[in-house]
Amino acid sequence: MTTDSRSLRDYVEEPDELFQLPDKEFFPLIYDEFKPEVDRLKRAYSVGGNDSKPSAVSPSVILYGEEYDEVNRTLVGLLALRWVHNNQYDILVSNQAEALRLSRESFDWIHNFYRESIKTSEELYFIITSIIVNDIGKDDQLAIDYQTATGEDISHLNHDMILLKAARGGLLGCLERLSEADRSDMIYGMELGAEFNFGQLAQAENVPACLANFEKMRDHARSFRLRFLEQMLDIAGAAGHLDWTCAKKLTQSNFDAYSTVYEVGIGIISDGLTLREGYDLVLTRRLELLQEKGFRKLDLEVEDDRALARLLCMTSAADPATAELYDRAWTTLEDDVRQSLRESLNIDGSVETPAVQVTYIPALITQAVDASGPGTSEAKERRLQSALRYLNKVMSAPEKPDGPVSVIERNVLATLKNVVQNPQFREDPTTLEQALVPESLVAKMES
Repeated sequence: MTTDSRSLRDYVEEPDELFQLPDKEFFPLIYDEFKPEVDRLKRAYSVGGNDSKPSAVSPSVILYGEEYDEVNRTLVGLLALRWVHNNQYDILVSNQAEALRLSRESFDWIHNFYRESIKTSEELYFIITSIIVNDIGKDDQLAIDYQTATGEDISHLNHDMILLKAARGGLLGCLERLSEADRSDMIYGMELGAEFNFGQLAQAENVPACLANFEKMRDHARSFRLRFLEQMLDIAGAAGHLDWTCAKKLTQSNFDAYSTVYEVGIGIISDGLTLREGYDLVLTRRLELLQEKGFRKLDLEVEDDRALARLLCMTSAADPATAELYDRAWTTLEDDVRQSLRESLNIDGSVETPAVQVTYIPALITQAVDASGPGTSEAKERRLQSALRYLNKVMSAPEKPDGPVSVIERNVLATLKNVVQNPQFREDPTTLEQALVPESLVAKMES
């Protein structure tokens, strides 16, 4: 598809030249190198959204002539890599809300981290490959292809575990182009991601048991650094299906959360923090941010406060008004619902007492509440309480997968799309409370 005879392998030798290419040359260059992987993203599921989209041509339209959400999300992650490399702060933050905008100081931290982590053409090729393959486990066909090749049905696993299985099973041809050392480091990063998701920790969506994989990374610091960089770029592209002209989700609050994840990882890998101590760093940093702006002090030793702190992290609450909305909804929730939800939100995860990880609950709650959108605070509070009742229903459901499971995953993406994004929800928020509990999947199994 490119008019230039040089391949991506040639261009990574001259990264300044690579990242000066216009989009109409840059994306076809990437596609020529990763066609099977990018094609898988056309089938991948996504959250969607109703935001108005920019007039600029999207990455997927350049490649395919039509919109594909996950193609855009992934390729905006590559654009973010370009903006970081080129030190283009103004472009990266261009459409971010002023109140949420990433600071220049934080961008400089990311730029310097990138410079320290990507010093060779091989490492640049590594990070590009990592960005491309990160979400292809969302393609249902990958699990089908794996079963065809091996006879093992992995369709019940989460998309990160499916990616890891496919990589180990030789279904990702692009990994064969990496050196043995780089391929090993990428697999280590996938192993970390299969039971630990950076974004899920950044917003306290997962549980302390998921941090156990950091303990396995003690001899693989380079792999951890590269995985962290890839995940930072992943959040930069998270809204790429809605706006491909900037890194809309790499806001200051999200950067603070992700840099805390790095602090947690290093703390467990190098400094001997326990899993709960590491996890509570995430909650502490969110509370410090809110307290600096005037929100009340919460005590993580008090289970009710700790449960509320998790909700504030899940929804990336970054201002006192939003935090106070959640506080009011939480403290006025029915006693039995709040007690049940409090217990569920404080489970660390073990075979004896598995924790439930509700995937996509941050998106479900924030879209349900629409805290910064139109409407009265009372209406937003009613929608939030319906979301909390549904969360309790999902977390307290008794069924669990077979085996020594310490963390159960229940994915509410279908409920988000079919109920919360349905106009009827605004008229009657209790429709959410009637939604079904999703299937229970294995998020972490103990050996």
